[in-house]
Amino acid sequence: MRIKLFIAFIIGTQAAMAGGLVGRPSFCLGDKGVAMTLEFSRMHYVTNTAEPALGGETEKIETQRGILRATFGVAQGIDVDVALGTANLRFPEPPDGYSMFESDWSIAWGGGFRLGYPTAHQPWQLQLSASYLGFQAEGEAVSEAKILRTSYAWQELTPTVTAGYRFGQFTPYVGVMQVILFGTRETDVEFLGVARPGAGGKTDYTNMDQKPQVLLGVDWLLPDGYYVTAQVSSSGGEQWGFSVGLAQALK
Repeated sequence: MRIKLFIAFIIGTQAAMAGGLVGRPSFCLGDKGVAMTLEFSRMHYVTNTAEPALGGETEKIETQRGILRATFGVAQGIDVDVALGTANLRFPEPPDGYSMFESDWSIAWGGGFRLGYPTAHQPWQLQLSASYLGFQAEGEAVSEAKILRTSYAWQELTPTVTAGYRFGQFTPYVGVMQVILFGTRETDVEFLGVARPGAGGKTDYTNMDQKPQVLLGVDWLLPDGYYVTAQVSSSGGEQWGFSVGLAQALK
């Protein structure tokens, strides 16, 4: 619990952190390479089916996360990674009369892979990657008459295509990513202090019509194999993300 509170405190002190980093560092590590990355992030989504019990056709959703990611180079141009940390979920604009839904921080987990070409000794690299993140989120929205208690099994799958070019110690990269949201949502409804089982229930959801996001990122190589990396993404509307991280690449 202290570890989760500490990570949550760090995240709260950042102005706008988000997303899932492609850079860690941005080029694939190569055979037997290892990198450890501490990431802080926030993603902002707009969905059509996020919380129907509140009566809205669309909802804005934010997730914040602090993740420790281990990346392993299993071959030239092929990386895999595993991730563990903490995350939360909030609806920043509730309907009139309701309080804001915001979950407690809970354990988050995930992983992914990267395929890069060319594999080594070139100042540029084209990459195909995909990452997964999952966590449990529980919270409630309250009005004068109702209490809506909702539990999410929140999951994200994000395939991404990027291209980067190394300029000395800096490697900027650009790309496109497509966030796919899926999982389950279970809501219990209490009306005037009495549980209403028929008004809630459990549902599955997939995708929620997320638009592709353009991303821009950069990593900065420091002494002793350390990297500072940052990434922003946006669909041109209210779907966006921002991430920052500190990585160390080892051999």
